[in-house]
Amino acid sequence: MISKRIIIMAGGSGGHVFPGLTIAKYLVKKGWEVNWIGTKNNIESQIVPQNGIKIHFIKIKGLRNASLKNLICSPIYIFNAFYRVKKIIKDWSPDIMLGMGGYVSGPGGMAAWYSKIPFILHEQNKIAGITNKWLSKISTKNMQASSGALINAEIVGNPVSQSIINVLPPEDRFKNRKGPLRVLVVGGSQGASILNNIFPEVAFVLKEKIIVWHQVGDHELEQTKKKYKKLELKSNIVTNFINNIASAYKWADIIVCRSGALTVSEISVVGLGAIFIPYPHKDKQQHLNAQDLKKIGAAKIIDQSFVNNHLIINTLRKLNREKLLIMAKKAYSLGIRDSMSKIFKIIDDTSNKI
Repeated sequence: MISKRIIIMAGGSGGHVFPGLTIAKYLVKKGWEVNWIGTKNNIESQIVPQNGIKIHFIKIKGLRNASLKNLICSPIYIFNAFYRVKKIIKDWSPDIMLGMGGYVSGPGGMAAWYSKIPFILHEQNKIAGITNKWLSKISTKNMQASSGALINAEIVGNPVSQSIINVLPPEDRFKNRKGPLRVLVVGGSQGASILNNIFPEVAFVLKEKIIVWHQVGDHELEQTKKKYKKLELKSNIVTNFINNIASAYKWADIIVCRSGALTVSEISVVGLGAIFIPYPHKDKQQHLNAQDLKKIGAAKIIDQSFVNNHLIINTLRKLNREKLLIMAKKAYSLGIRDSMSKIFKIIDDTSNKI
């Protein structure tokens, strides 16, 4: 039997790359051949090859906050990237292409449409980015994590790893749990300076009440470690990156984090109370991502402009494990745990209509 072939287009940030990688791994297990299109200078250039997937690089830059030079050169970048993807399609003959959002998907989606290759979009956020909004008009099929992001798109959730799906429900995790509240602090794959700056003092003031597992990112690892060390907070865990995030979710009583689409989906799947500090995007995409959890009492949202150590300290002081279990159960009620099977069915069905 001849294997089906797919090209996945994702790059720029973990929020686009990690869901794409989850889909890629699932398809490989199903016997599909997977290639990837991304850029050389972003997270996908290392992570995708590490997972045994061939990646093709295109040169393309986002237009948001672009310099005058990049704005002037953007038509050239787009045309060259379009031509490069068109050649990849001709050489490899994929059955279908999948765009996970971000500017990498732009020329790839146009090349798929031009080459008459079935082309599917997946939007992770509550509000669609510019690229996906435009591409959704020419795509074969649209998928979205939650309602309202794209017109005529099927709700499939965000794909998360099986290790996260396998984490026990909140009532089982919290059973017989004692001691200080376990606070997981995550600022995205790159960390968040605002959390790195305030949490050592938060941990110090609340050292009798909480213990912290803090992912700080690569850039501020040493200076953040020094802050914890200076305050003699030896029992807290400070690391640049958490490779096994499922183990961290399993350990935690509450998470303090950004509200990127994948993080919000993972928290819902696991069932974990949250204090969200959304990254202040102009379109408020992270704030919108967190709204559904806030509405049902599973999370609190604090705008970054209001965040300080006193506010975080007072918020955590009011919490106990009983309240956090209630929040966790509410979060669990919104989790979409069959996202990957829904996505696979759409990909497979669309490829069969060729």
